[in-house]
Amino acid sequence: MKTLLTFVAVALLAVSAIAQETQQKSTLTDADQLQIAVQKICPVSGGALGSMGDPVKVKVGEQVAFLCCKGCQGKELNAEHWKTIQTNIAAAQGTCPIMGKPVDASMKSTVVNGQQVFVCCPPCIAKIQADADGSLKKVNASYVSFVAKERQAKSDQLHAMAQGICPVSGQKLGSMGAPIKVKVGEKEVAFLCCKGCVGKALNAEHWKTIQTNLATAQKTCPVMGKAVDASMKSTVVNGRKIFVCCPPCIKKIDADPAAYVAKLDAQIAASSKQE
Repeated sequence: MKTLLTFVAVALLAVSAIAQETQQKSTLTDADQLQIAVQKICPVSGGALGSMGDPVKVKVGEQVAFLCCKGCQGKELNAEHWKTIQTNIAAAQGTCPIMGKPVDASMKSTVVNGQQVFVCCPPCIAKIQADADGSLKKVNASYVSFVAKERQAKSDQLHAMAQGICPVSGQKLGSMGAPIKVKVGEKEVAFLCCKGCVGKALNAEHWKTIQTNLATAQKTCPVMGKAVDASMKSTVVNGRKIFVCCPPCIKKIDADPAAYVAKLDAQIAASSKQE
């Protein structure tokens, strides 16, 4: 395996590189999906991966990368987009798998089994190549943790946006700085406007308004697609309240909470775009 040059050289190489498709059909694996979540954007168009359907897996030199669509196949990579991708990869990796020191996209890297790995110093490259599987295991573990934190942060942002107001003061969330995430009861998560509201009793009217806000942002039952409102039954999964059109839907949501919370977030995001 050959080591990559410095970032500048990599970026220049990317401009002239032509992505070659590695497969005709969409057969994305879990490992591919993790790489897609880390890469984030297409190196040709700059579009978000997944926004045009399943990304297309290609080779850029020795490195595996993903394009947003088949329309980008055979086209030259954009230097700025490739630079952003390097930044994304280094940020998700976080640290050198050998020394544990922080890394960034300006540092040297190597390609192992098609995957770019940044290092804190050149001597680490030989060690990574000598234990490719062990090194990639560490890098991928960092990816999983990074992606999970990013997704949770995005989910929290959508949750707070749907909630709208503080259940203690009634103030608009965000008006007092970043909302404070707290637990309400044994299962449910909510957000307060500031640290000053932590430990205080919830206001019944504000809480009622929040239920209306949540149901309005959700719009429909994630199982049946029927309209919901705050008077209907609900369940709490992964800290999130989800309204349903009928009690049987609760069992389906409870059986696959992560999938339905993701669907809830998509509904909230769609609702916000319509406002």
